[in-house]
Amino acid sequence: MKQSLNLIIALLTISIAAQAQEKQKNNLIKINPFGAFASAIPLSYERLFANGDFSVVAGGTIISSKSGSGQSTYDNNGFAITPEVRCYFYNDPKLPTKIYTGLYFNYEEHKNMTLNRYDAEIFGYAFGRGGGILLGNQWFFANGFVVDFYVGPGYMKYERSDEFDINISKGGFLTSITGPKNTGTKVRFGFSLGISF
Repeated sequence: MKQSLNLIIALLTISIAAQAQEKQKNNLIKINPFGAFASAIPLSYERLFANGDFSVVAGGTIISSKSGSGQSTYDNNGFAITPEVRCYFYNDPKLPTKIYTGLYFNYEEHKNMTLNRYDAEIFGYAFGRGGGILLGNQWFFANGFVVDFYVGPGYMKYERSDEFDINISKGGFLTSITGPKNTGTKVRFGFSLGISF
C-alpha cells in the first residue's frame, strides 16, 4: 500500500513538473450559463493533448425541475452524458482563439410526473442516444478564462412512453418547446464559460 502511494505521488510530481515546464494549461472546466433556463446544470471537463491540438471532453447535464400543484403539478428530472473528441485545426497567431471540429456521442434519460384529477401520479419516461459533428471556436485568455462556442448537426433516437408526451403539456411554454423527445436530426449548439488550470 505504501509503495503504491509513493508511486502515485511520484507520478503526480512528474506530471506537475512537466506541465510547469510546458507552461500550458491542459485542463478545462466549463459550464453553460443558460442551462438554468431549462432547469439544467450542464458541466464539462476537457483535457488537451499533443500541445493542445487534440482533446477529450467529458460532458454531463443534470436536469431537475418541479412546478405547479394539484392537477397542474409537473416534475421533471433526468441526465445526459456527452463524451467528445476534438481536433483544433486553426490557432490564431494574434488572438487567443482556436477553431476546432469534433465528434460527440450523447445518451439521455428523462422522467416526468403529473397528477390526474384524482391526484394519482402519471409517470412518463424517455431514453435517447445519438451523436454528431461539431464545429467550434474556443477562446483561451491569459488569466485562465475560457469561452467556448459550438454548433453542428446530429441525430438522436428516442424511446418514450405515451405518458411522457402527455405530461409535457403541463410543463409550461419553455418545456413545450424543449421537452419533446422526437427521433430525427438535430442541431446542437452551445455556449460555455470556464477556467483552465
